[in-house]
Amino acid sequence: MDTYTGPAPIIVGVEHTDAGRLAVVWAADEAARRGLPLRLVHALDWPAGADRDPEANPHRQTWSGRFRDAGLRALAEAAVLASGRHAELVVDTALIDGEPTAVLRAQAPRAAMIVLGSRRLSSATELLTTGGIAVPVTAHAPCPVVIVREPEHATPDPRTVVVGVDGSPRSASAVAYAFDEAARRDATLVAVQVRQPASGLMMSLAMPEEIAEGRIRLAETLAGWSEKYPNVRVRREVVVGHPVRTLVKTAEHALCLVVGTRGVGGFRGMLLGSVSQGLIHHARCPLVVVPTTPGTDPSTQP
Repeated sequence: MDTYTGPAPIIVGVEHTDAGRLAVVWAADEAARRGLPLRLVHALDWPAGADRDPEANPHRQTWSGRFRDAGLRALAEAAVLASGRHAELVVDTALIDGEPTAVLRAQAPRAAMIVLGSRRLSSATELLTTGGIAVPVTAHAPCPVVIVREPEHATPDPRTVVVGVDGSPRSASAVAYAFDEAARRDATLVAVQVRQPASGLMMSLAMPEEIAEGRIRLAETLAGWSEKYPNVRVRREVVVGHPVRTLVKTAEHALCLVVGTRGVGGFRGMLLGSVSQGLIHHARCPLVVVPTTPGTDPSTQP
């Protein structure tokens, strides 16, 4: 049985791929910035009927033994990679039997955040591969989930953290995370409100009204945060267009893109907003999906 005690760690799903290594690097850097332990988790997704006990035949290395050893090697390599970047980092590893989505969901309640690597595939293809775990893990996790597809864009000046703001309570948690992240990285925060005109309205007619409404929503959502983080530079943008395409383009060279999730009634966590799902498949920088904190009203923060 898997057990873990101590401060809530940043948990990263380990897989032996380039995308998996990128996730380890991002997670190690974030853990060092936040002073948190890093937990490396590899799920052993056994085929049906597999003999899971390598001790069943002590006279030869069984297939199950080789399978388990490969998981241990992936964890060991990931630990060396993380410790090589930050020698002071507290690194813990866990090899857990189970399907990756189920394993990471079970880890989520005691995680500060979960970090996943994901290869750039078509949406249809990704749903049929291990890359498809990003959507179900993000939909259910009570903590922020980060999807890393490409190396972090650290060279543009100014460095930016982009947050999508839709004016709803669920985006307030994303704004809180984004301000904190921008402060830790000495980055400019770009707060984006994307407006979609009502069906049937011409874009030219809808634009002035939509932009005015967007500015109001943006001001309401950001109220108080600049006072809490006076050193964070904030740039506000209101754009009329498609939310996924707009956010992907705006955050193309950002350190990360931060968005909220959507929950409905008693099924909170069972639904993930269409914008968040689209960004999981198309974002060109690390994507951070932040759930609304259960039992709190984020509109009262900061």
